[in-house]
Amino acid sequence: MKLLPRHPKHELRAAIFVNYAQIDWKSVMKLISNTAIAVTTATMFGSAGQADQIPTNTNYFAYPELNLIQRDLGGLGRVLRRNYDKYIDYKTPNGGSVPLVATDDVSDEQLMRAYNILDFYLTDVPGTRFGADKSTVANAMAANGAVLVMPGGADGNSPIWSWALAGQPLYQLEFPVEGSPAYINNDFEQRDAGFEEIFHMVHDYGIGTRFTEGALKDSYQVELADATTSAIAGARWAIAADAGVDDWIEELRNEGSLQQEYIVSVIDSFYGLWGAWTEASGGMWGIYIAKTREEVERLDPLGTSVLRKFLPDQITYMARIDPAFQGTFKMTFDAGEPYTYKSQYLLNARLLGDLSSNLLGNEHDNVLIGNTGDNVLDGGGGFDVVQFPILSSEVALSPQGGSWTVESQRFGRDTLIEIETLRFLDKDIELID
Repeated sequence: MKLLPRHPKHELRAAIFVNYAQIDWKSVMKLISNTAIAVTTATMFGSAGQADQIPTNTNYFAYPELNLIQRDLGGLGRVLRRNYDKYIDYKTPNGGSVPLVATDDVSDEQLMRAYNILDFYLTDVPGTRFGADKSTVANAMAANGAVLVMPGGADGNSPIWSWALAGQPLYQLEFPVEGSPAYINNDFEQRDAGFEEIFHMVHDYGIGTRFTEGALKDSYQVELADATTSAIAGARWAIAADAGVDDWIEELRNEGSLQQEYIVSVIDSFYGLWGAWTEASGGMWGIYIAKTREEVERLDPLGTSVLRKFLPDQITYMARIDPAFQGTFKMTFDAGEPYTYKSQYLLNARLLGDLSSNLLGNEHDNVLIGNTGDNVLDGGGGFDVVQFPILSSEVALSPQGGSWTVESQRFGRDTLIEIETLRFLDKDIELID
């Protein structure tokens, strides 16, 4: 069994997050020049597969692109400059930034996924008790010096010295990209620790803990502590799978980290990351009683409740599917494809690269984006959108007996099934049966 120790907490930095899809584009340049936003129009629209001009369609959303990655670390601290090769500044409403720094062992797509997960955790969830306005949490992270460091290798086997882990670590071999072999094959030797480690950072620097300050230390953290105490007393978490667990729990208790470790166990199983694990019952190497959402809801209702006070049921970022993936990436559960224990909770997905691959949506309202190959994009249930980073005049659209075909010079020939809306830079087109 693998126990995941807490890591040293040090300095970090911050800046301002903007929903660019809702900006008055006529005032973009004025906005950039008058604020601390270090994002350019090229960052939003410059990379392959993304728009090469400013959209006039107010429904069009510019998702994060590789151009966010910076390779000049001159503005960061000495330890980060000397040990890491690239970074993204996550923008926070108080004008600060949370740097996500990585070595070149970490792929650009891994760095992008870390950015997306952090954004997911800090995106408002209307109607929730503690997550309806997360600006104070994001601001606290910047003010308290949060930083995510992404070194090569794995925990305990990395070329980065321990003194260079100047923040919350997330290792190369413990963070697969959606659609990669480790993700599809559910390789638990390279298990997806991203949701866990990034939430640790949000918790430690933004929410607040027993020993750290945060925006929700006297509210949400109190409920997390109560849920943790209940879970331990009810043998729902900290289950002694081997003799080392009791010592680990005592160590966590002494350093004030019990709540952080408990809630990430709930999060991992709630979003399906342990559904395919077959070595034992439960999740998180058997420490937690549940491994699927159905089990979390049934066996740990208090944990379910406290999670839903801050987070949504579905994963809302735009998942970037590994450009080497070929086949059909499914966002609906299929017992024959165990990776779908986790992919079923995605709302949005985008194919990268030029391989002729496909996307299958789920019963929710999905946004799907194809690549430059020929794709089949099937929305499944719900009200689904396919987005193209081009003008509507650049495509030929035709019905094909229950489906639609969209052809363009830049994006090949795509077959659309159960898609209700085509979204272009200039307008939406509603598809009628």
